[in-house]
Amino acid sequence: MMTGTPSTTTAPPARPTRATLTPSAEILLFGHLAWLGFVWLTATVIYAVVVVCVARWGSVDESLWQSVVAGWQRYVIFGAGVTIATTFMRMLVRNGVTRRTLSTAATVAMAAIAGIVAIWNMAGFAVERVVYDANGWPQALRSDAVFAWGDLPRVAVDSALVVAAYYAAGWLVGMCFYRWGVVGGLVRLLPALVPAALMELLVSPDFGGIDVDVLTSWRDRPPVIVTLLAGAALLAAAVWIAGRVTREAAVH
Repeated sequence: MMTGTPSTTTAPPARPTRATLTPSAEILLFGHLAWLGFVWLTATVIYAVVVVCVARWGSVDESLWQSVVAGWQRYVIFGAGVTIATTFMRMLVRNGVTRRTLSTAATVAMAAIAGIVAIWNMAGFAVERVVYDANGWPQALRSDAVFAWGDLPRVAVDSALVVAAYYAAGWLVGMCFYRWGVVGGLVRLLPALVPAALMELLVSPDFGGIDVDVLTSWRDRPPVIVTLLAGAALLAAAVWIAGRVTREAAVH
């Protein structure tokens, strides 16, 4: 009686799975919002306290939302962009995310944050308008123009574009230091800040543009369509450059 050796088949080794865009974008976005949310909440609470105190003991003739909340938030978003290099590059790429996917995820996070900030600023200016009207206060802006309800679309466009440009600039600055080190990063610092600087000139000085008296008095509010088209082109160029630097950077 002959007995045969049972044949065994060896399964081919499983291919390593690569992380897809959706979870990568979620990690980036919620990683930012985990601390940005507290910053925005704190700023809103401080603003509310200031307005209540002014309503109780004094008066005001200019927009407090613009000076207390809206003016500085771009710099916080710039810091969020830097964390792509300092935090998320190493964490995601070492867990199977390609650099291309990371770049796309960063672009999605940038767009989402810009949208959130635009809505937040629209709500802030709108609520302030109601409070100011109830107290008879003029809601004057940087250019000495008084805020009107028709300015809300302009608030959304300018806020979103400026925030997105600062995020892209922070991303690019962070990647320059990550890829080329301190000396190389310092050499490339000013060129990396160009997207943010140019966007300041494309938007209205009242809702996001650079707050320099000479420039504010020298130029009028650009048409919305010009801001949209030129701003979108500038963002596309900034994101492409940042993505290119990201894809060529070695993880260390």
